[in-house]
Amino acid sequence: MNNKRGGKKKDDKPPPAIGPGSKIIALPEPLRKGHIKRIGDSKLVHLQFSTANMKSLPVEIYNNEELSALTVKLNAENNRLKRLPKSVAALENLEYVDIRNNNLSSFPASVAKMKKLKYLDITANRVKKLPNPIHKAASLATVLASKNRIRGLPKNIGKSTSLEYLDVSYNMIKSFKKGVYETGAFINFSHNRITQMPPATVKKPHIKKLDLSHNSIAFIPETIDRLSTLTWIDLSYNSLDELPAQIGMIKYLHYLDVSHNSIKIIPDEICALGYALDSLKLANNEIALLPDDIDKLVKLRVLDVANNQIEFLPTTVNNLHSIEDINVSGNKLNSMKFAVTLKSLVSLQIANNKIDVVPEDINKMKALVTLDVSGNNIKELPPSIGLVQTLKILNLSKNKLKELPDSLGKDQVLTELDVSFNNLTCLPSDLRKLRNLEKFHLNNNEIAAIPKSLEFLYQVRSLNVSSNLFNEMVLPKTLTHLFLSENPLTLNFDDHKSLFHIMGDKDHIRNLTHLELCKLELDDLPPALFNCRLLKVLNVSDNHLKSLSNQACKLRALEHLDASRNELKDLPDSLNNLINLKSIKVTENGITEFLPGILKLSHLEELDLSYNRMKLMPDNFGCLHKLKRLDVSNNELVNFPQDRVDVLASLLELDISKNHIDIMPMGFPYLYRLKILNASGNDIKSLPGDFDKMKSAEVLDFSDNIIESLPESICKLPAIRELNVSNNKITLGFPKAWENLRARCDVKQTEQSSSKKREPQDRPIKEEPKTSPKSGKKKSPKAGRKSGPMKSAPPGK
Repeated sequence: MNNKRGGKKKDDKPPPAIGPGSKIIALPEPLRKGHIKRIGDSKLVHLQFSTANMKSLPVEIYNNEELSALTVKLNAENNRLKRLPKSVAALENLEYVDIRNNNLSSFPASVAKMKKLKYLDITANRVKKLPNPIHKAASLATVLASKNRIRGLPKNIGKSTSLEYLDVSYNMIKSFKKGVYETGAFINFSHNRITQMPPATVKKPHIKKLDLSHNSIAFIPETIDRLSTLTWIDLSYNSLDELPAQIGMIKYLHYLDVSHNSIKIIPDEICALGYALDSLKLANNEIALLPDDIDKLVKLRVLDVANNQIEFLPTTVNNLHSIEDINVSGNKLNSMKFAVTLKSLVSLQIANNKIDVVPEDINKMKALVTLDVSGNNIKELPPSIGLVQTLKILNLSKNKLKELPDSLGKDQVLTELDVSFNNLTCLPSDLRKLRNLEKFHLNNNEIAAIPKSLEFLYQVRSLNVSSNLFNEMVLPKTLTHLFLSENPLTLNFDDHKSLFHIMGDKDHIRNLTHLELCKLELDDLPPALFNCRLLKVLNVSDNHLKSLSNQACKLRALEHLDASRNELKDLPDSLNNLINLKSIKVTENGITEFLPGILKLSHLEELDLSYNRMKLMPDNFGCLHKLKRLDVSNNELVNFPQDRVDVLASLLELDISKNHIDIMPMGFPYLYRLKILNASGNDIKSLPGDFDKMKSAEVLDFSDNIIESLPESICKLPAIRELNVSNNKITLGFPKAWENLRARCDVKQTEQSSSKKREPQDRPIKEEPKTSPKSGKKKSPKAGRKSGPMKSAPPGK
């Protein structure tokens, strides 16, 4: 019998998964449904493999004909990929690739065949070089390759016609070829090891923007003026001690940043950039004078010369009619009269100088919004300060003010006022004139009473009254940040009028997120505190607290807790329920045991338990996979967890110094993000053999231990800057490559003694699991408990 029209023939086969004629529908179901997404209502495909713990991508995606034609976007970031096959170019219509945070050591040269690729992100991998033919990727506009191990750029990178932005910051680049000047892209070379710029002797320069900040460049080539298309250059944080006169001949240059160098003189020729330069940043140098012709920079909007040695500004500064932002903080100026004539000035920062007087005619500054005169010698303010109607942010901290003028805020919309660190004894009686304040800081004065009108500041969010003479005070209802430290406050928690009772009133400061109660002689935490359910930051350090209440579990939003320098003997079990905690600091207490519940705080990033009396650490680190900083120094620890050390894969800083730890865990070198390790002052006898796996280690301190030899692998640490192995027992020699290591980093190795000893410690040993008499099998420890009770070994073991 013939099949009906349109019916399926008996010998029809389904489409193949790979090869000619292959269809998406034929791919394995987990791949098809879990990772292949359609973009909107179109047929175009988005391949999603983000954060999937994958070591490689499925080979089917490169060999499926339909995927090759339809895939335009590939996400595979946050995995463990070690390589991409060159067949990735089979995805011929791919426009977007995000493969950051993997373990790639290279990117295939077949990228040259990906003619439609526009965006490539390989940030935070282990790539040593960009593919040589990358310039042939005809549509490639953005390449993000920061935080890799790249040592140089492909020689033909300047021939890329489509490249708009290339980020190779945080790599290991020591130099680059002049061909880079031929690309029209913005190239970010910041945070590398570049020591010099190549001469700008190319025939057709097209470079527009260069970020060379945070390198070691000692001079700018005199041919810099040949980069005629350059509009933006950042050379901050280098080793420059002069600027060439030719920099004034880059006629289109509108942004120049050479801050944080050692420049002493600014060449007069820079003023030739009059109709181009709008931002000039010279902060943190050794400049004493600015060019007299600075007024020729008629387009200048931003001038930053903070932290130099300037005693006076040229009078021609008064003619900078386009200037909007001046920062002259950290110099030796004794007058700010120059600013009064600058009618377009929006922001004036003149902090940390030698200013005694604020000009009477400051009200002539019709555009001033931000004024920072902190850190000067100002004893009083003219009433005219209240006539600067545009003023919104006023910083008067660290002066010698005894009172504030009543005019302040009268015809203004002040939103931030900082009068901290002065000699104020009182405030204006009517604070309603400051009703627009959002930030009001008056800490470190001698104010004994605060006007009741404070409660009419309906906009205030941040209030700092620390280090004054307050016994009681009213609190605005809108506060999110409150700092009450170091005041002689009445500690009557039961008084309904007390601020410690009002604090927890749901109709009062119900928006409170930051609270500081340091140095208040507190023996207990005020019960009303636990009604602040939105609290994210709580600092109660430097008190006499003997415990943290179990009511702390009510503070479910808490992210940062600091109870340092109290009299705590332990931490409450309720701390386990504060699942949003990111930081715990309880240094300098009397804590004797590590709270196991801390191991459940999966969002914890910082844990400081230093200067306590703990003897034992837990068996492992539980769920602390986000922990970045751990400090357990200056305790009495005799162990460091041996099990599941890899949980600490995010750890950047670890301090276990001044304890009695004798063994470094075998898995320790796998903490590949760890940058700083201090293990000094312990009983460590040896180090793990594969130390070179600590690819990010920059500072290692193993001084004052009883180490007898070092592994050869310690000389292979790629990022090491400081290594201290002094005061040990290394008397029979150092590793073979030791001298090479000393040549590239700071090594301390003195005071070695073969007779050095340590007093024996009682060390815990695990009891073997008991055997069941019925089954003959070892009983497993119950969930949530230690694997066995801890016994002390005999002395010396």
